[in-house]
Amino acid sequence: MQAMRSVTRGRDGYEQWCHDVRAICGRFESRAPRYLDDFAGHIALHRRPGLEFAQVATNAHSLAKSGHDTRAEDGLYYFLIYQRQGHSVLSQQGRQAVLDTGDLALIDSRLPSEFVYLADTQHVSVHLPCEALERRLRSPRPQLARTLAATSPMGTVLGGFVEQIAARHELFGEREGGALTDALLALLAPLADDSEHAGGRARDWARVAAYIDERLHEDLDPQDIARSCAVSVRSLYRLFEARDTTLGTYLRERRLACCAEALSTPAWQHESVTQIALRWGFKDSAHFSRSFKARYGMAPREWRHRPR
Repeated sequence: MQAMRSVTRGRDGYEQWCHDVRAICGRFESRAPRYLDDFAGHIALHRRPGLEFAQVATNAHSLAKSGHDTRAEDGLYYFLIYQRQGHSVLSQQGRQAVLDTGDLALIDSRLPSEFVYLADTQHVSVHLPCEALERRLRSPRPQLARTLAATSPMGTVLGGFVEQIAARHELFGEREGGALTDALLALLAPLADDSEHAGGRARDWARVAAYIDERLHEDLDPQDIARSCAVSVRSLYRLFEARDTTLGTYLRERRLACCAEALSTPAWQHESVTQIALRWGFKDSAHFSRSFKARYGMAPREWRHRPR
């Protein structure tokens, strides 16, 4: 049974879309695109016995749930987010997951969270019962807001599985829904945080990510990062290897994401593209422009003035 579908456009449609998001996903508040007349949004909730997921597509700027907006009735699920198209940044528990097309991340609907969309985006949110997931993952908290890259072995399998659920859900009968959810839970089981070492790595990563985010405008050296975060340089590199990336790539992606966010925000319109690039740690405007276009498919000035 499909419980709800909403396809809305323009200023009037935006309010309806916000209402439907809250009805399906919980008490998220939306930050509107700059020009409401250009708003476009789609959200659909699909339910089968034992299986529930939402499909979301929007050019809204962000969705956020604060501590004041979380209630017991929202706390039934973990959301497994599959980035079907576009780019977004998901934040929870002091961590950020930067999602490219095909990446996945997990959030807890009982906790404050935020989604920032860096372009028109589509994602699938599979709603996994809290009790069932917590039986598989003794402590899911260290896994929240961590990017599971599409290029990783687990990401490839999980992403392909969720894509097939989204694409073929109408073919599934009553018996298949529970089996599909059980299969997803089984695939997530290897992420279990079974040891103090895993918990320690999660804490190390939280320190490193926070340290970097506070100093993106600086020249960051691996030795300085490691010393300031109380880890060895080798351990620092391993933290990035575990996320299928490198320190250099992560720094570039975070700087580009911050620049994209600033270029989309009215409060930054008084600063030039070059000033924004310098503010977030790029030393050369030409290099920044090339990197930005390679990442987002358009030049920084085009990004700033694109219809939203």
